Amino acid sequence: PGPAAAALLGPNGAGKTTAFNLMSGIVPTSAGRVSLLGQDISGQSADRISNLGLGRSFQITNLFPELTVRENIRLAVQARDPSRNSMLRSTASVAQVHEKVEEMINWVGLAGMENARAGSLSYGGQRLLDLGLALATEPRILLADEPLAGLSVAERERVGLLIKDVSKSLPVLLVEHDIDRVFELADHVTVMADGKVLVDGTVDDARNSREVRDIYIGSGTSAVAASARQGQFSAERILRLDKVNLHYGKSHILQDVSFDLHKGEILALLGRNGAGKSSVLKAVTGIVAPSSGSVGLMEHELAGLSSARIARLGIGYVPQGRGLFAGMTVRENLELGRIRRQTGEGTHWSLEEILEYFPRLRERLDTPADSMSGGEQQMAAVARALSGDIRVLLLDEPFEGLAPAVVEQLFRTFDKLRDRLSIVIVDHNLDLALALSDRTIVLERGRVLHEIESRRIAEDIELRREMLW
Repeated sequence: PGPAAAALLGPNGAGKTTAFNLMSGIVPTSAGRVSLLGQDISGQSADRISNLGLGRSFQITNLFPELTVRENIRLAVQARDPSRNSMLRSTASVAQVHEKVEEMINWVGLAGMENARAGSLSYGGQRLLDLGLALATEPRILLADEPLAGLSVAERERVGLLIKDVSKSLPVLLVEHDIDRVFELADHVTVMADGKVLVDGTVDDARNSREVRDIYIGSGTSAVAASARQGQFSAERILRLDKVNLHYGKSHILQDVSFDLHKGEILALLGRNGAGKSSVLKAVTGIVAPSSGSVGLMEHELAGLSSARIARLGIGYVPQGRGLFAGMTVRENLELGRIRRQTGEGTHWSLEEILEYFPRLRERLDTPADSMSGGEQQMAAVARALSGDIRVLLLDEPFEGLAPAVVEQLFRTFDKLRDRLSIVIVDHNLDLALALSDRTIVLERGRVLHEIESRRIAEDIELRREMLW
């Protein structure tokens, strides 16, 4: 087949990334065969498969952060240069490498940033560079594993346009959870569930399949959102922020942020990218110390304390990106989180209680955390935060990059957890965050712009647009 974009879809744990690992030689096949352009590549090493023409970008970008954009691209280009190991190289060969590097930088849209360190780029810029490394090896087929995950709207558009442009030159196979965007980009769609192919056909075949809707989409966010039990929290105040200011270097990130969190309440922190939502969570946990102001947990003042001390006082935190220890099993990750929390009457979470909320982890306890699906990793991250005695759970983008069926499961779990603790949630999925939470704090450029019952802006689209857009 000629150049085109195809997509591999399915819920978390369906086997999509495993299929990519089989294709690229990272994981050997147990049976069957994998063919690349008619050639059997089963059992071949990853570098051999790459040399045969299979390029790949990864869920987690694989860059040299201390090298510049140009240096990263040059390494990938030189990997395909047959004279790269020669002691003597012609000036023509050097010129060709330089020309290819500049061509690739322009193609992925990083012209003007050639001399920037890879680690200093925005996440969207790093995604573009990661795709550039894969393309610089001159693949005949490109595998792109969740290239849009974690990107802002503008960054998603930018990366999506690059993928569309690349697909005009060579076949692209992508794994992605953004269904609408996939349907815009792809010409052919394969849907997997439980390690098996469910649908293999056109975009319309996948879009109109009842099996896809039932297994991949689940019941949809509207149905699950209606089940949340808003407005049933206590008047007792658990967490208090009073005129909190925070700086990153000379940048004034949070400006006089004040709000309360009550017992049994779920509070949503919403706002545009860069509004300061994640910074609020970091200020509460002590990851970044407030410049001024007060952060109170019951009778304890948290401002100025270490993150370890704050955790022991009863603050659980699930960062964006999950933060699991990749080389350890789920059980070992949970044991690390089982710190003796000095909360007095705080709720103690035994392993059995945690598994009641996350039954899927029961059979994964001895599985390395980095070998699980994204949804399972997110469950493990929340479970680890609950370990020990905890009063308040802070969730930073808990639904990010997850399939709808997994999002529904987590949504219901968080709704149940309000019976035992208080939650602050930051998430870009406004419908879910508003449906789950009792109240909403809207941040704009580090300031509290609005404080309102979530139900009001969930039901009134015009009011929501006025406050959040």
